[in-house]
Amino acid sequence: MARLEDSRQAGAGYAAGVSGRIPEKGQLRPDERAPVSRILPGPKGAPLARWFWVPEWDLPDGVVHEALTLPFPACQLVVESEGVHLYGPVTSAWRRDLVGRGWAVGALLTPGAAHALLGEVLVWQDRVTQAKGATRLHGDVASVMDGPGDVDGRHAAAARLLEDWLVQEVGPIVDGDPDAPVARRLVDLADGDPALLRVDDLALRLGVSVRTVQRLASSYVGLSPAAIIRRRRLQEAAERVRQEPGTDLATIAADLGYADHAHLTREFGRTLGFTPTRYRAEGCN
Repeated sequence: MARLEDSRQAGAGYAAGVSGRIPEKGQLRPDERAPVSRILPGPKGAPLARWFWVPEWDLPDGVVHEALTLPFPACQLVVESEGVHLYGPVTSAWRRDLVGRGWAVGALLTPGAAHALLGEVLVWQDRVTQAKGATRLHGDVASVMDGPGDVDGRHAAAARLLEDWLVQEVGPIVDGDPDAPVARRLVDLADGDPALLRVDDLALRLGVSVRTVQRLASSYVGLSPAAIIRRRRLQEAAERVRQEPGTDLATIAADLGYADHAHLTREFGRTLGFTPTRYRAEGCN
């Protein structure tokens, strides 16, 4: 059974007694008008999705909210009102204007599930395609999201439908792929351990060669191992710039392993399109 954390409840743990929190660091402009539920998979879905995310919004006429995110280094399977799509890994910030009333139900795919659905993931960088064989999934999820019931219940039920589809469609493929667990471990380390700043350190932790790390990152994640590490650092930097207005940028840069403030600023500009100073000055919106 899926387990739910609603990002509207800052600091709350997962439901059903699960400790810890799903990271929210990819959201660059969190807005209570478009809250996002984050839901952990059950045991069968854990090898296939790191978590599920469900935004839902109902904005007044004429109001536009630009959802701005720096996605995690992964592919996404997303059920939207117009269909079910597979999004490849992105190389820059992702923007979408939200208007009126709407929702989405997404899965942050593990490397094994992404490879099973897309093949060589590198060729899908910054691309999107329709998910095959997902017509019924779309109808079932839409019925839940547009139907009656409380928000938490609908979101958890929709995520469970997406999880069940993944288990049925790619579960056996991922179970039989000997590289899938190593690729998953690669992402867990590169994306989650702030002490890892170099690709050769990552290879040492995994017990494989640098060349193997590079091959797995390309085939299963669609980004280089160095890019995965940079993504983690930039997400963390943006989160600290937003949440710690009293901390100077040079300190944030040093804490996260950047050579200096200038390197942090260049990474912001290259990937996000603005400087950390501007991000902070504009209230991160």
